[in-house]
Amino acid sequence: MRYAIPVEDDKGWDSPVSAHFGRAPLYAIWDEETNELKIINNESNHFGGVGMPAEFLAKHSNALLCGGIGSRAIQLAEELNLGVYVGAEGTVKNVIDNFKEGKLRLASKTDGCGHHEHDHDHDH
Repeated sequence: MRYAIPVEDDKGWDSPVSAHFGRAPLYAIWDEETNELKIINNESNHFGGVGMPAEFLAKHSNALLCGGIGSRAIQLAEELNLGVYVGAEGTVKNVIDNFKEGKLRLASKTDGCGHHEHDHDHDH
């Protein structure tokens, strides 16, 4: 199986994991069988491409290993038969080690972040 991990920078196994799946500039694609890792650009509509991140990643992976993810993205990933695991943090190597040890858990709809997640108060 191949897993997609949202990352902030291309540092191979030491790439820092992005806090949010859809807003990551890059994704690390880890092939569990060969233990190979490649970094790809986020070409979804969030970064000037087309489609949603889950649709884009369905072409490259079978499951997502992430920290934060929106509830709509979880729903779309499920529709595309992509597994979504949450609890990823640190580096790609940390995430993969934690996944192998069973420390990441399968996401449910209640794990989804709200779509309105930037910092400011709402005293309009």
